[in-house]
Amino acid sequence: MTGNGSQSETGETNRGGDAVDGADARATLDAVASATAAGVLVVEDERVSFASASVERHLGREPADLTGESVETVLPDRAVDAVAAVADGGAERTVAWPAPDADGNGSADETIGADETTGTTDGGVAATVSPADGGRVVVTLTRGERERESPPDDGVARVALDADGRIAGWSAGAAALTEWSAAEAVGSDLSLLYPDDAAADPAETLATARTDGATETEGWRLRRDGSDFWATVSVAPRRDADGGVAGFDLRLRDRTDRKRLADERELLATVNHAIADADGFREGVETTLEAVCARTRWAYGEAWVPAADGAALEHLVGHAESERLEPFLRASRDVTFDAGEGLPGRVWASASAEWIPDAAAEPASVFHRTALADEVGLQAALGVPIETDDGVVAVLIFFLRERRAADEELVEAVTDVAADLGALVARKRAEEDLRTFRKAVEQAGHSVYVTDTDGTIEYVNPTFERVTGYGADEAVGADPSILNSGEHDDAFFADLWETIFDGEVWTGEVRNRRKSGKPYVVNQTIAPIVDGSGDIERFVAVNDEITDQKRRERELRSQRNSLRRIKQIIESLRPINRELARADTREAVDRGVCEGLAASEAYLAAWIGDHNAAADEIAPREWAGVDDEFVEGLDPALATDGPGDAAGGGDGVGNAGEDDLYRRAVADGEVQAVRDLTTAPSGGPRRERALAHGFQSQAVVPAVYGDSVLGVVTVYSARPDAFDEYERGLLAELGERVGHAINAAENRQLLHTDTVVELEFEVGARDSPTASVAGELGCRLSLDGVAPAAAGYVAYVAVDGARPEAVAEALAERDDVAGARVVEAHGETGVVEVTGGADPVAALVEHGATVRAFETTGEVATVRCETAPRSDVETLITAVEAAGEDTVFAAKRTRDRDVRTVELTRTAVEERLTDRQREALALAYHAGFFASPRHSTGEELADVLDVASPTFYRHVREGTRKVLELLVDAEDATTPDVTRLER
Repeated sequence: MTGNGSQSETGETNRGGDAVDGADARATLDAVASATAAGVLVVEDERVSFASASVERHLGREPADLTGESVETVLPDRAVDAVAAVADGGAERTVAWPAPDADGNGSADETIGADETTGTTDGGVAATVSPADGGRVVVTLTRGERERESPPDDGVARVALDADGRIAGWSAGAAALTEWSAAEAVGSDLSLLYPDDAAADPAETLATARTDGATETEGWRLRRDGSDFWATVSVAPRRDADGGVAGFDLRLRDRTDRKRLADERELLATVNHAIADADGFREGVETTLEAVCARTRWAYGEAWVPAADGAALEHLVGHAESERLEPFLRASRDVTFDAGEGLPGRVWASASAEWIPDAAAEPASVFHRTALADEVGLQAALGVPIETDDGVVAVLIFFLRERRAADEELVEAVTDVAADLGALVARKRAEEDLRTFRKAVEQAGHSVYVTDTDGTIEYVNPTFERVTGYGADEAVGADPSILNSGEHDDAFFADLWETIFDGEVWTGEVRNRRKSGKPYVVNQTIAPIVDGSGDIERFVAVNDEITDQKRRERELRSQRNSLRRIKQIIESLRPINRELARADTREAVDRGVCEGLAASEAYLAAWIGDHNAAADEIAPREWAGVDDEFVEGLDPALATDGPGDAAGGGDGVGNAGEDDLYRRAVADGEVQAVRDLTTAPSGGPRRERALAHGFQSQAVVPAVYGDSVLGVVTVYSARPDAFDEYERGLLAELGERVGHAINAAENRQLLHTDTVVELEFEVGARDSPTASVAGELGCRLSLDGVAPAAAGYVAYVAVDGARPEAVAEALAERDDVAGARVVEAHGETGVVEVTGGADPVAALVEHGATVRAFETTGEVATVRCETAPRSDVETLITAVEAAGEDTVFAAKRTRDRDVRTVELTRTAVEERLTDRQREALALAYHAGFFASPRHSTGEELADVLDVASPTFYRHVREGTRKVLELLVDAEDATTPDVTRLER
């Protein structure tokens, strides 16, 4: 024992009142069922569902032979009738019959009412039939004992009393029964035979007999040695000649055995009912302690169970009949016992019952709580072990408030109750486990079904119904093949069945099909269910649906593949971008794009062509990765009156004709693709040629500059399902860079050629916001310069005859003007900056033409531009006229430019710059002021020159402007020498 140490709290033996859930508790309850003296049968639906080991001594048949039998083949007819009556809602009944003969036969000979009891003699059998929960009936079987040897006077103790209730006569039977001699008894009051706590009052009994005549009572009576016995007492008054009461005649019969047998049956029935209603092991033990103490006159009971670590016993629950015993109960809760220590520890270690006549008188080495027991008045004690195959798993301790030698009958009663407790709680525990299991299965998130060994479904849980779409009424009786998707071969199922018939668990991924036909995927585990002999009787399948998980895995794989492709494509496009940055001619642009794409790991071949709007066609210019014959056979016309080849996609990824692929790319300015040429509709020779070259997918990339499509790039890949959204986005960026490179190359060609084509257009006021404002304000507006911009172009408009502020305000109100601001204003002259959008001037800028003149005084504006002789002049004219409703082509001229060499010699520069400007520019250049990011700030360089920073910035601006004038003035210089070609 460990002083006042605290017991460890465990899930099995929590003192807070939690039920014991451990396997040891269940094993305990199973084991004690076989040790009970009374036999217990549980009847459900007129059949025996449980039979304890002790039924054999009462019925002559083994319990295993009774389980599952009809009650009519197990019990006599009268007992069968009693079971039926109780099952129909009747009260508890008791029947008795002679013990079975050698053949196991016996018949009921007596039926007793619900409130009556009887004993049996010469080893007869008595059955107490009690109702239980769930419509069950519990039958408790006991054996009768032979009556004690009849005392003298046929076992009847005769006592004569005088009129005052004093003993006047004492028979030999009375002396034998009570052990009081006649000399000791005669003259004493009748209370000599009554214990101090007797429920009956002898004076009241005599008073009743005096008024009512003969009467009978029963109760506990006292022997000379202080022991008690249960007696039935008949009292009859003796009358004198006048009719008065002269005395009383008493007859006492010893009915102790019958009383104890009845009490034991009542106790067993009470425990049966209590256990049936208990929620768990702890509550069942507590109820049993209360019942035993109440029925067998124990004053205190307690239960001890091993701690979680198995090192000591700790207190589980206790019951005290009075508040006086509460200190003992409270102190016991904080005590633990090692094996062999104290009464609980010795019973635990020896696995046998132990009786202590007086615990309060024992030394502490024998009974550790001696002082406590003496303080509260507890004396005789009994310890009973509860065993399983694994040993003692619980100990019950009971105390009396009197000193008593070992009482074998009392020990047997307690042992029987403990055994019944074990048997009934074990059954209840099994039922709880079954209910818990069923509830868990019913509420499980996994789909579960059970089949017999033939594969016929016997049970499905609600999740199965929800997942598969099959209701229980449809699935039960069917074969699991109703879920077969057809995606697994015969070998797959052969392996499955072979595994589970070998008694092993099969686990695998199964692709099934719902009732709706929709496929789904599960991780399936199938396990065999075996009976007591190890034979397989069923299979249970647990299915964890992973359809969404598999979809996410596919998406992740697709994303990873897409990221790898994007990385590959980006790496492929990087050298192409470098080539485009270095290309100074259209031929270099075309060659760099095609060779770069064909040489990349992402693509097999590519070709680039011009978009001829006038002819409504695409004309190939350069190609790589394919031969000339392949390209010459393309001829991708854009007309909408033909069927087109079947190799393209109307929505960028669909299956329209190849011509429609190009038509949409040009019309929408967006990348179009066929992601799988093998599944595109057949019939087109171009598609067949593509497949013959190993091309699995194709994309058409418009070369875009602003809102104009200058050409298209067609690229082929050996990857099926290429050109997804991300890849098309990257190619769209490439198309924009190609468009800008084409425009820049054509502009550079225009700057470096000696011959230019000059075009003249007349633009109506409806098409030109500048002309409209000039007419509205009555002024003259002309362009000082035009440059490309993100929104279209930026033009600097010279104003003559109107306030520049008014011109800017009027321009800003036009829908096709993105912005306008005053740059310079001097009364009714000045310069206004205009950002333009979609108009004829924007079309000129987008197609690489250089605007040289724009003048208007209202109604009509005259626009002159220059373009390279080798450019597509017809396409440019068409685009400009299409940009406005009142815009017409007026003239075309071809002339030789007056090319002057711009001599930026030191002399030329020095003639224009001041000394301070030269110093500031030289210092800024060498100090990295013009670098990006700057290596030096203006403030730092101003300190070097010892000037204020505003002065430094002014010198830099003025010097830069003068140097640029040398370039711009030279570039703008032209000669009037032209040959006019009328349209």
